[in-house]
Amino acid sequence: MQGPSPAVASVPADPVWVLRPEPRDRAALRLLCVPYAGGGTAVYHAWAAGLPDWIDVWLVRLPGREVRLRERPRTDLLELVRELAAALAPALDRPFALFGHSLGALISFELARELRARYGLEAAHLTVSARTAPEVPQPGRMSRLLSDEEFLEVLDRRFGAVPPELRTDPEMRALYLPMLRGDITMLETYRYRPAAPLCCPITALAGSADDEATPSDLLAWGRHGTGGFDHVVHEGGHFFLRPHREAVLARLEGDLARTLVP
Repeated sequence: MQGPSPAVASVPADPVWVLRPEPRDRAALRLLCVPYAGGGTAVYHAWAAGLPDWIDVWLVRLPGREVRLRERPRTDLLELVRELAAALAPALDRPFALFGHSLGALISFELARELRARYGLEAAHLTVSARTAPEVPQPGRMSRLLSDEEFLEVLDRRFGAVPPELRTDPEMRALYLPMLRGDITMLETYRYRPAAPLCCPITALAGSADDEATPSDLLAWGRHGTGGFDHVVHEGGHFFLRPHREAVLARLEGDLARTLVP
């Protein structure tokens, strides 16, 4: 598909908050990709090459990691969303969509709501991955209060993705553990606030063996958008994005194409 070619944006994306691996200034649509807890822009770095030229991929840079490693990690999801929306809104001069995985799904959802409420900007599409709907309670999740060793053990059991270096290298632990604790604190202290549903379509993705967001958990996302809802289940656990990248991108491209040419 060849989308229209709008003029170059008058206000560029803030490079503190956004990395553009392959800048496409005349693309018809922006795709904002938000990482999961403990992740950064590297999670989505190859996505621009796998998507057509009419999609301009913006990778969200969160405080406390990668080039922002020395910044204070955020612990309040809504505080983070307010900062992020203020940084992004001036550059969102054409249709935009959001993709978030796990914690990133909640951030993306709240970001879409904040951009609408404060700046009058409606997302064209929202894709949420590996995360239950925001109002679904998650009791008993108090891992942020544990000791470092217990905290890492719990994360490894839940997600199976704690690098061995975090257990053995004191310097790496000092650098990365505050970010991990901040992300998990955001996830565990988040509380959903009712509001009008988004106007955009929503697609929800899950891994067939993911205990964090089972396929049946996805269905509640349907009430948060009035533009239509669909869900897709991929084989695998919480990090099914890696082995199914091509299928995820193909589905994403199709969803975004329909927002431009219904």
